[in-house]
Amino acid sequence: MREKNIWAMTIGTATENGKKAIALADATEGIWATVGLHPSHTTSDHVDTDEGKVDEHDVTVEGLVSLARTSKKVVAIGEAGLDFFRLPEDREPAIEKQEKVFRTHIAAAKELELPLVIHCRDALTRLAEILEEAGYAKGVVHSFTGTWEEAKPLIDLGMHIAVNGIATFGLRKGQDPKTSIDETIRNIPMERLLVETDAPWLAPTAFRGKRNEPVYVEEVAKHVAKVRGMTLEDVAKQTTENAVKLFRLS
Repeated sequence: MREKNIWAMTIGTATENGKKAIALADATEGIWATVGLHPSHTTSDHVDTDEGKVDEHDVTVEGLVSLARTSKKVVAIGEAGLDFFRLPEDREPAIEKQEKVFRTHIAAAKELELPLVIHCRDALTRLAEILEEAGYAKGVVHSFTGTWEEAKPLIDLGMHIAVNGIATFGLRKGQDPKTSIDETIRNIPMERLLVETDAPWLAPTAFRGKRNEPVYVEEVAKHVAKVRGMTLEDVAKQTTENAVKLFRLS
C-alpha cells in the first residue's frame, strides 16, 4: 500500500472487531476506521472465519458514539444497512429488526456528524426510503452492484456510490447490458463515485481466486477508466478527492 500510495479503511462489523480496527488505524499512517454492526449480525448467526464469531445482535446510539469518540481516526459509522438476502424463515420480524438497528446507526452518525458506510443487499429501494425518512443521506453505499435506476434515488438524496472488484466480472449469462454495473458506472456523477476492494473478499478479475488486497483497488479504477473513457490518473485523482472530502481525511 505504501509503495503505491494507497490508503485504506478498516471496517467495523461488530464492537470487538471495531476496537481492533481502531487500534490498527491509530498505529498506522494511511489507515482509518469505522464502527458499526453489520446488518446480517442483527438477524443471523452467520459467521465468517476472517471476521470471527459475533454474538452481538443490537447496538445503541450511546455505544456507537462512545466507541467512535475513542479515536480521531474513526471517520464513519458502519458497516450498517440492510441485507434481505440472508434472512431467517420468519422474514418480517427480521426485516423490522434490521431497519431498527440501521436507524440507530443513522442517529449516531447524525450526532457525530459523520458519514455512513452502508451495506445493502436486495433492499436498495427500501434503503432509499429510510434515508429519506431520516433526513440524513451522508455517506456511501459500498460494494454497489445495482442498476442505474436503483442508484439514482440514492444519489439524488446525496449519497456516494462505491464499486469494487465485482465491477470487473462482466455480464452474467443472459443479463441485459442496461442493468449492468457498467451502465451504473457510466451514469454516476464523478464527484459521487468511489472505488474500493472490500478485501479480503471479491478480488478483481485479474486476481480472481486469490485473497483480495487493498492494492488491487487499482484494478477497479482501471475498469472505471475504461468504462467512462477516462485516464486512470484522472479516475484516481477524482475518486481520491471524493474520499478525502466525504470522510474528512487528513
